[in-house]
Amino acid sequence: MQINFQQLRTIMKESGMSVFRDEASTTATFPHIIYEFVNEMHKRSSSKVLKSMPLYQIAVITNGTEAEYEPLKDVFNAHGVEFSQFEAIPYDENDATITQFITFVRCVN
Repeated sequence: MQINFQQLRTIMKESGMSVFRDEASTTATFPHIIYEFVNEMHKRSSSKVLKSMPLYQIAVITNGTEAEYEPLKDVFNAHGVEFSQFEAIPYDENDATITQFITFVRCVN
C-alpha cells in the first residue's frame, strides 16, 4: 500500500513506542523509534513530476533483542506498508550495548 509521510508517522505511533525524528530526547526509554529522511525520487511524465516519493530510514533503538521491533513490524503488516528487511547495527552508548534495527519505507506524496 502506498502511504504518505503523515500516515507513516501515525502508523509508527500505533506500535506503542515513542517516535522521534533524527534523534531521540535525552529522556527517551528503550525501545523507541527514530526516523530520518534519506532521499527522494520522482515519478515523471512529459517532464512533469507526477509523484514525489521520499525514502525514510526507520530505526528501532533498543538494549534488547530482535523481538523489540515486532510491534512495529506488526503494525506495518496490518496496514500493508511495504518495508525492507530489518538489519541490526550494534553500538555502545554509556557503556551499554545498544542495537539499531533498521528498515526503510518509501512514501508517496
